[in-house]
Amino acid sequence: MVSVSIRKPVKIAAGISPIEAVRFTPAQKDIRSRKKNIKLNPVSMGIANFKRDRKKTISIIASLSLGGIILLVVSSVVLLRSPETLARQFFPDGDYKIYLDSEVTEEKTMAAGNPLNEELKQEILSIDGITDIIPSRQSLHATYKTEIHQAGGMCDMLTDQNYATVEAALTAGTMPTDSRSIVIDYNVVKKNEDMGVGSMVEISFGEGQPSVSVTISGLYAPAKAYSGHGRMHLDGATLFAPEALFHELHPEIASFDYSWSIVNDPKKTDYVGAELKNIVASHSNIALDEINTVIEYEEMTNSFAFGSMEVLSWLVFLFGVINLINTTLSNQIARKQENSVLRSIGLTQKQLCKMNICEGLCYALFATLATLIVGLPASIFACRKMSIGAFAGNVVPYKFPVLEMGLFILVLFGMEIILSVWTIRRQKKQSLIEQMRAME
Repeated sequence: MVSVSIRKPVKIAAGISPIEAVRFTPAQKDIRSRKKNIKLNPVSMGIANFKRDRKKTISIIASLSLGGIILLVVSSVVLLRSPETLARQFFPDGDYKIYLDSEVTEEKTMAAGNPLNEELKQEILSIDGITDIIPSRQSLHATYKTEIHQAGGMCDMLTDQNYATVEAALTAGTMPTDSRSIVIDYNVVKKNEDMGVGSMVEISFGEGQPSVSVTISGLYAPAKAYSGHGRMHLDGATLFAPEALFHELHPEIASFDYSWSIVNDPKKTDYVGAELKNIVASHSNIALDEINTVIEYEEMTNSFAFGSMEVLSWLVFLFGVINLINTTLSNQIARKQENSVLRSIGLTQKQLCKMNICEGLCYALFATLATLIVGLPASIFACRKMSIGAFAGNVVPYKFPVLEMGLFILVLFGMEIILSVWTIRRQKKQSLIEQMRAME
């Protein structure tokens, strides 16, 4: 009888784990025992710690993923608006253009003998690396006026090369059907109430030159018909008119060539550029336009427009990192006694490190998933809208910002591993008894 009374309490005590013994207080009543078929290992224990406080877990994941979402959207838009892609719209054939650039008006320069002639063409074609020369614009400066409005701008000739482009850029009306019809920039009409589709305007090519009455047959969006030279493309077309109108107003001009596109071998771009500069320097009334000039300008524009957004995304991510560090450190301090008990019952330092690393990687993994699930559709939508506005209504295929997001994920996972290892090594400086007593 005495033997039974002794063995029973011993069996009960033997069935209590060290953690339950530490957490036991005299105030506990009606302790229920539940059996769960849980396989304990560092990974499962790390996942259990990750799910322990759901509100705190969600707040950490939200703060980390918010910075990632902003970074994904902004980086995708910046990648879409790459300076090279934007500049290539003005240089579809090669990396250089040669155009008229004179203090004298275009019609006088052309009437005296257009510098863009056959002799210059053959001289350029003799350069190693140049395969072709394409006349890209035939233009004159035009003055157009109504009874209450007068302004001027470059008028390009409608040719077989640009007809389809201008037609696709129409926002109202139709293409010219005769020599007395023109197409005009819709921004000009927006500023003048007395101008619109079907209205009459007086047009002349050059100051003091004869003018004729023409009808505005259509309006076009200049963003869909790229032209112009230099950084700002200030000499872009404002009007388009039939070839017959040019010859009617200036029959003395044989060639209306205003700009040539130089088709060159990409492998010999630098050499071609140097030779073209020498040719331009030896001739008057012409200038060289380079794609690198436009690329530099677009890079500067992008840095102003999107640089601040990228900085903001990294600042938001930094806030999430600080939140994660504070939570991780507070968790380690709060669980110091618990970790000590786990070590006292056989959990090795390596297993404890794995458990903490697993918990940290759960934060990083779910933050990455949240970033991709929310940020990817948002970035695709933003890029679609941006490409329609930047590329003449064309939807450019989406490109994932591998470099930026790879850096984001690397920092996220690397920081978690470093933080977990650092906290464990910090605890190693104290003995198990000191760590357990520190929380009493």
